[in-house]
Amino acid sequence: MQSGNLQGAQERVNPVFLTAKTAICLMARASIADTAEIVRCLGLEDNQPLQSMADSDTILGNALVVEAKYRTMCRLIENCGYRTCVDLPCGYTPKALHLTQKGFRFVGLDLPIVVQEMEPIIRSLAANPERVSFCGVDATNYESLAAALQNIDEPLCITTEGMIMYFTENEVETVIANVRNLLEVHGGCWITPDPEFKLQFILTFRSVFGENSLAKLATTGNVATKQSNVANLSNSFIVDARTGSLKAAQNLLAKHGLKAERINLAEHMPELSVYRQLTSKQILQFKEAMRNCHYWIITLDEMRKPQTIQRQNPFEMNHKLANGILRIKLRGRVDSISAPKILLAWEAEKIAGVIDGVEIDCAELDYISSAGIRVLSDMQKNCGRGVAFFNVNSSVAEILSQNGFK
Repeated sequence: MQSGNLQGAQERVNPVFLTAKTAICLMARASIADTAEIVRCLGLEDNQPLQSMADSDTILGNALVVEAKYRTMCRLIENCGYRTCVDLPCGYTPKALHLTQKGFRFVGLDLPIVVQEMEPIIRSLAANPERVSFCGVDATNYESLAAALQNIDEPLCITTEGMIMYFTENEVETVIANVRNLLEVHGGCWITPDPEFKLQFILTFRSVFGENSLAKLATTGNVATKQSNVANLSNSFIVDARTGSLKAAQNLLAKHGLKAERINLAEHMPELSVYRQLTSKQILQFKEAMRNCHYWIITLDEMRKPQTIQRQNPFEMNHKLANGILRIKLRGRVDSISAPKILLAWEAEKIAGVIDGVEIDCAELDYISSAGIRVLSDMQKNCGRGVAFFNVNSSVAEILSQNGFK
């Protein structure tokens, strides 16, 4: 990829978007309506995202999980009582087509690279394109979320599916606070299967594949971590059945003035197309196993304390290379939206001259997400004197420290 290619830079700092392409290929395997056409428009007919999975059974197990989530989430959205669905991240799914056909308004929010690909596809397929809108955002960036929803004056059904597990501890706290702020402004609810996603995977594979399930689960986990470039698909909001961390996840919501109703998956899951690829015994075992899984409908706690929404500075960057030292001054947030710009500047300066070290003035820097850390790590590895940070506030210092920077 050329260093001046913004799309290429977005791909490198946000590799998690590749997991969404895996999901749409799995949906097509499950024969979900409109998915085959979306796969064709994306040029994924060769199912390249699935080729790293070990065998057809592993693909089948993943397709079963993905279809159960998609169809159950659609049912919960339809029954929630709100008519505007804000899908974060929207990924490459046909949810917009399904919901707008039923009279819903659909707002698809995702990384800019996903929105750039997905919006024209959905608009070309939608029977009611006037009910659809898309916007590139960073889930940790409240300003981007608020701007995307500024013209909506009705309660929201915010949905997050397949996102929370990719965040660090700091990021998941930020995202929860952002969702709470959106609910304070607009009202509505937040629906997500993510807190118990591990349990759904484990029970699905165990019910269908029995003693062979562990190897297939391991392959699934390895594919997800490799595609997303994250360490372990876990944080305090992800329930681990082995450690009994359900209360910790609920407490995390309570800390931010939110409460959750856990909805039994088996009671709300419709019939699935993937059943055609299973035996009657496997179907019965799967349905019974899903009685132990729950999706969460999250709302504001009536007993919460009012919170002031903290506004942050817009992103700015100044940089200059002199005597082998690249000096950078950052302002605002370094996240999925701004990190590609830093990457391009870094690569352009490398072409212009030799970089022995990097010095970053953080006096006006508010936040660094995983996308920003990836760029900083690239700098650290590719200059002899590494990266030095100056004028760092306590919150940014904590993020840097957690990621191995001094």
